[in-house]
Amino acid sequence: MKKFFIMCILSFAFYANGWAQTYEVPKDYHFNKPEDYTKYEPDVIKTADWLMHTAWGTEPVKTEKATQFILKWSEGTPDVVIELKQAIMDLSDTNPQLGFIYMSQFSKYAIQHKGDFDKTQANLVALKALMDKYTTEPSHKRDNDVERLIQLTKENRLENWINSEFSFQ
Repeated sequence: MKKFFIMCILSFAFYANGWAQTYEVPKDYHFNKPEDYTKYEPDVIKTADWLMHTAWGTEPVKTEKATQFILKWSEGTPDVVIELKQAIMDLSDTNPQLGFIYMSQFSKYAIQHKGDFDKTQANLVALKALMDKYTTEPSHKRDNDVERLIQLTKENRLENWINSEFSFQ
């Protein structure tokens, strides 16, 4: 069993290292018309995945460029509307990087579910990614709001929380 655990850890380390080396932040992008946003949708997905798999502080310059790309794309895209409610702000006040995880994963879901987009599901996916990043990120600061959300998830009450905080239904 110990060998299996060690092999899993080593496999993940090689996977994460390989992932980090293959991702490139888009350069010279521009968002002048709606088609420009559509053109960069594959890059939004790659960026969302890279942000999830890259430890905070390991590549600060690349991370800053990636988060700026996500921010600029999400601010202007006509196809994806991210409502940054106070609840989301509270979840990222202690660890601001979590706000970009939420934003990028929400965008990824919206891009991948154009025909069957559901706001509750988009928030569910984005919040679960935020919690996953929080729990796997060694350098995160303890945050009671995120810890509460993790507890709600364990109690199977996350979707109810989303519906009440975001007033979808």
